Amino acid sequence: MNQSKKYEAPFTEDDLKIIQSKSKKSNVAWFIANIVLGVIAIGLLKQPGFGFIEFLACLFFVISFIPYFRFFYKSPTERDLEAKIKVSTELKVKYKRRNMDNFHHYEIEFEQNPDFDKYSLLKKDFKRVNVGDVIYIEFSKYGRWILKMECNDEDIENPFYVK
Repeated sequence: MNQSKKYEAPFTEDDLKIIQSKSKKSNVAWFIANIVLGVIAIGLLKQPGFGFIEFLACLFFVISFIPYFRFFYKSPTERDLEAKIKVSTELKVKYKRRNMDNFHHYEIEFEQNPDFDKYSLLKKDFKRVNVGDVIYIEFSKYGRWILKMECNDEDIENPFYVK
């Protein structure tokens, strides 16, 4: 496949608001996951004996707090908010997958590109997208926060997608 062209442009105020909102949602989800890991780790520590599984649970709990103590680097979101650059490109749909395990999961996979491999869609949008369709996407340069995703001039961005 020929690599599609990518264009860079400055953020609009709406783009900044989208990134800040998505970042907050992601941080809340991360914080809740930390609390769950902490409860599991404390529960395992109260049991007699301290084995490998208990050690791993505690280790993951401690490691999960590393992003909160960024003294030596900037997060991709912070870099996005400073640079204020978005990227626009087109991606071609290579495969469609529907997994019917405990949760219905609708996913499209893109032809090889350096930015995105796959993306989860809502059922209604999954039905509108076909293999071979071209998806227009705008995303932040460093954090790759999706700002806009369209197929055939229809919005197909999944509002529940949190990275």
